[in-house]
Amino acid sequence: MNDNPVDDAVGTEPERYLLLGDVSLHFPLAPRPDSPLVVLRLAPSPFGSAGPQAVEYLKPASTATRWAMLLDGAGQGVTRRFTEPVVAWRGTSIDADFAGVLARWRTPGDRTADLETITPLAVLRVHRGAGHDRTEVLMCSRMREVGALFARVATVELPAGVTWSELTRAALTRAHDLRDQVAVEWQEFTHFEEQTEIELKLGLKERVSPWGLASGIAADVRDGHLPGFVPDVGNELQRWHFQQHTFEVLEPVAERGYLGFVQKPSGDYELKHKVFAADAMRRTETFRQGLEIPAGDFAGVLARDYPGLTCRRLPSFTRCRFDVNVESTATGHFFGIEIDEVVVPEYDAVLQQVEIEYHRSRVHDGLDPASIDTELYRLADAVGEWLAKAGVTAEKTFYSKLSFLRECVAGERPPARPVE
Repeated sequence: MNDNPVDDAVGTEPERYLLLGDVSLHFPLAPRPDSPLVVLRLAPSPFGSAGPQAVEYLKPASTATRWAMLLDGAGQGVTRRFTEPVVAWRGTSIDADFAGVLARWRTPGDRTADLETITPLAVLRVHRGAGHDRTEVLMCSRMREVGALFARVATVELPAGVTWSELTRAALTRAHDLRDQVAVEWQEFTHFEEQTEIELKLGLKERVSPWGLASGIAADVRDGHLPGFVPDVGNELQRWHFQQHTFEVLEPVAERGYLGFVQKPSGDYELKHKVFAADAMRRTETFRQGLEIPAGDFAGVLARDYPGLTCRRLPSFTRCRFDVNVESTATGHFFGIEIDEVVVPEYDAVLQQVEIEYHRSRVHDGLDPASIDTELYRLADAVGEWLAKAGVTAEKTFYSKLSFLRECVAGERPPARPVE
């Protein structure tokens, strides 16, 4: 490619470029084919790797560039280099300083005014090869003040040395691939193994501040210190608390597990039904919503709606949970790092765990459900290492709240101790 800024290349890292242009090149708006494009060279990402990426995440600071090219509608380019990095995009709009740069930068086709409405279209990851270049095309999929997400829609191969006009044309030709998923927020994701909970846990050996863990892990995810994972942009951290009234299902054997009633602020209840013969990574999980239960007669609801089940009531508990939500850059799978504290007042018992739970997957070119388990364990190992560095002892386990409540009833749980 002409005027290629190869002096910025680092090792085997692919070259990364941000493509800014008219939004009609991504959404089905009236086309504006003669509008200019802006190509920005990006620094290596702290979040990903040299390998293929399902996702790229750009924070505002990540759009800083020392090299930019302006392409007119005819594909003619003008380049500029900057002595200091210039941030191009601030969450949902062009950075004010960069807008000033664009205003002073006359395009070959003199369509400077169009530059005021350009938007991030794609990240191009160019892998140089002998005689050909392989380019991953990742189209913008989510935009928030904290940053933007790009999902891979295609990989194109072109002869080495093609022009920027040819590369961007080839990339934008694939912009419509998966557009209904990539560019429509409520269709960005899919789920695998419906009605199945997939999670493993890190049991904490001593009492800690659950909020301290959550805020610390969230900060490191934000700063790219959890390798291969980015924040769930716009939903990075969640906080929950509720009380659950639990009934263990004893018979029939095929239905063993528990039913848990959780009251909503509206006054009605959600009923969680988990079926599992033993603590394991996968458990069947279904929900019923909007249950009206006068006077908290949970046993009456079970007798009426589940007459074939034999149940015993277990102690109620309160649960506080702080979720750090992350996405794998390599696979697009979403997980919750859920710092969990369960308190059983009747037995003065406390359970603290970090749950690593699969939630959903971003739709992208090459989506593979077979990688869910591998990524789940990789994330659990990374969180385990984080805990160890923080001086927190933890063990990988499938230990369930049902087992915890059974031990409380059997007198096998020690009483809670205050946090030291």
